[in-house]
Amino acid sequence: MTAQQVLEYAPAHGLPMYFYFDGLVFNFGDKWHRANGDASVAQDLDSHQTRAAAIEIDLQRQTLHKRGLLKLTQWEEALTDDELSHQQAESDRLTEEIVRLTAMLKQRGEARQNHVRNGLLRAAPRTLHEIAAHGKTRFPQFAFMPHTPPGGDVEEKVTAGAVIAMEDGFPLKELLTEDDLVISMLDIKIAEEAGNHKSKS
Repeated sequence: MTAQQVLEYAPAHGLPMYFYFDGLVFNFGDKWHRANGDASVAQDLDSHQTRAAAIEIDLQRQTLHKRGLLKLTQWEEALTDDELSHQQAESDRLTEEIVRLTAMLKQRGEARQNHVRNGLLRAAPRTLHEIAAHGKTRFPQFAFMPHTPPGGDVEEKVTAGAVIAMEDGFPLKELLTEDDLVISMLDIKIAEEAGNHKSKS
């Protein structure tokens, strides 16, 4: 078969085709670890830090004013003890949240690095269709996790067969061509055995 014939034959007969990828792979439904999955948490952290800094300055100025060491501006009002206590409680709450959110983001960053894959991924039908029609396609953002061959002892972070999102590939490739695609001999053997089984029945 020519490469074109293989590209037309394989998807139609359920024969997987793979391409090499070196980067991060995440389950499609994993919104937390995927790119920008931390956007809302990072935004909350930033707003908490800004608010906490403003409260801290206000508390310091109010404390100095009570001691007679600072005169407040015309835009500031002297706070009562209850109001100061409320401000302090708010500051303590924000500090705890800042610590919690910072720890979450740190843990996320470390967890992302555990999703490195250096190996083959199964090309999606749309990717194969594009390559068959045009000889190339933009390097995909999504693919399928291959099924681990029998006897494989590598513990995958993503379930075999699951749709995965790819990030931070190295080296950065813009296009995927027919030269990047491979077929596993194991898959061919399985397909041949399935065909033999059908022919005998």
